[in-house]
Amino acid sequence: MDIHPMGALMRSFVVDWLDRADPTVPPQIMAPEYAIDIAGVQMPGRDAYLEATTGQLARFPGLTVTVHDALYTTDGRAALRFTEHGASARGGAAAWRGIGIFRAEHGVLVHNATEEDYLGRRRQLLGGTPDPVDPPMVAPWTEPPADPDDDAGKAVRAWLDAGAPTRPGITYDDGRTHADLLDHPSVEVDALIVAGRRVAVHGVARGIYAGGLPDVGSSAREVTLGVAALLDVAADGTLTGHVVRDRLGVHRALTR
Repeated sequence: MDIHPMGALMRSFVVDWLDRADPTVPPQIMAPEYAIDIAGVQMPGRDAYLEATTGQLARFPGLTVTVHDALYTTDGRAALRFTEHGASARGGAAAWRGIGIFRAEHGVLVHNATEEDYLGRRRQLLGGTPDPVDPPMVAPWTEPPADPDDDAGKAVRAWLDAGAPTRPGITYDDGRTHADLLDHPSVEVDALIVAGRRVAVHGVARGIYAGGLPDVGSSAREVTLGVAALLDVAADGTLTGHVVRDRLGVHRALTR
């Protein structure tokens, strides 16, 4: 069985770069203009990304990334659902979830739109007990690419147009928060890929804070919320899967 080029890039990104913290890998798999959008911030260029990520790898020596799900398109894009986990050099350990969408050109990565549950990480580090890590995907690097199913893409876009509301069958963040967080949000999508009846999306939701975060009182302030999702679309349009939101960004905005 051959490994698709995007599968090979994702394996190098996860195993050779993040798991091994090998600084020689990024120049081999990322274009100089490689950019990442995360938590409402864009790191423009590979050097800015490497500076930020090297700091995180130093904070979590021995960091491990477990991939739970992967999809690949026929036009050079990929999505991963993963957990980063490890012990902090400052004390404590944590396992926090994330979803990322990647784009490649000419055999190297050029863009990544990701959200990670940093509020869940903070809870674990402060509480002293890390969450368990979900089971890994058996073969994430040999998952075959799939052509898009138009109906699946339309179903997810309808969900986004409705403000990406919480639904049964979708796991949110660390699995402990089930609230929508925002009242009447609008969602601006910056990345959406479809592989068969599976859809990955990244965007920013804007709305009035509706509650649901720990240690945050009532507030009617408008906030922005980064959102990433990897969803399966059933024949009847039912959505299942996972969503990761930048809850920490909203928490910080409301508690400053």
